[in-house]
Amino acid sequence: MTFISVVAPILNEETLISEFIKRVTVQLNKINSDYEVIIIDDGSTDNSWSQIQIAAKEDKKIVGIKLSKNFGHHYAITAGLHNSKGEWVVVMDSDLQDRPEVIPDLLDKAQEGFDVVFVSRQQRPESFAYKLGQRIFYASLRFLSGIDFDSKQANFSIINRKVVEAFKKFPENARFYGSTIKWLGFSRASINAAHGLRFSGRPSYTIKKRFTLALDIILSFSDRPLRFAIGVGLLMSVVSVLFSLWIFIGAFNWGFSVIGWPSLIVSIFFTGGVILIVLGIIGIYMGRIFREVKARPLYVVSESLNIEKIV
Repeated sequence: MTFISVVAPILNEETLISEFIKRVTVQLNKINSDYEVIIIDDGSTDNSWSQIQIAAKEDKKIVGIKLSKNFGHHYAITAGLHNSKGEWVVVMDSDLQDRPEVIPDLLDKAQEGFDVVFVSRQQRPESFAYKLGQRIFYASLRFLSGIDFDSKQANFSIINRKVVEAFKKFPENARFYGSTIKWLGFSRASINAAHGLRFSGRPSYTIKKRFTLALDIILSFSDRPLRFAIGVGLLMSVVSVLFSLWIFIGAFNWGFSVIGWPSLIVSIFFTGGVILIVLGIIGIYMGRIFREVKARPLYVVSESLNIEKIV
């Protein structure tokens, strides 16, 4: 029989934990009675952990992991994967926009011979403006990172034990579940599924967090910003040479020797701005190197429930 783990991070979701567990366990029991549901509390400030404690006391298949502070969504996913035991592991959000009813379909598709299966979300309830902004965001992300992101896919997926073990060896401090799984390779597929409605509460993933995450992805998985900086420098050099030639030729043919003061000041400010941008990009990469060299733990576990040994 197939042992399945479900990994779901939460942040201030006390009002929906019981509903999430109920719907997930109904679907898992259709597949097999041998499973675990790992809920990772990513530094909640409400009563989320109390709700997890109640659920874990009633059902030993509910595993609770409480992080010592808010490390971030993808770090919480990492903690869940590190402590999962299943032959297949489902990664999903706990707000029920990732519908638990899709889990059997994910497993069926995976058992066709795929190591990784993602859900492509259909019939999303967001406004047209939100969807347009998201498409622009992902297009920019694809261009700057060099990674083929699908705006219809998030974290909702199933991976087998081979992929989990490869993920656990990933040493980098910067964490993004989707791009890491893609980088690892393995055979992959996707299924279409209707996007669910949030059960209650408000999303904690703000626009600022999205752009911070995008910056992490770009800097962690690509050196394209550095290449663009080199390209801009080369372009400015070519323009400067052509401009110098134009001044030189003009001095002999049209009788002027220097360009006016405004053009000179504009050139200085433009060049100075480009230099500062390039130095800023290099500085950010150096900061990332500094973070990796320190080798701090990805997360710190404060408490755990129904688990023998925490990783």
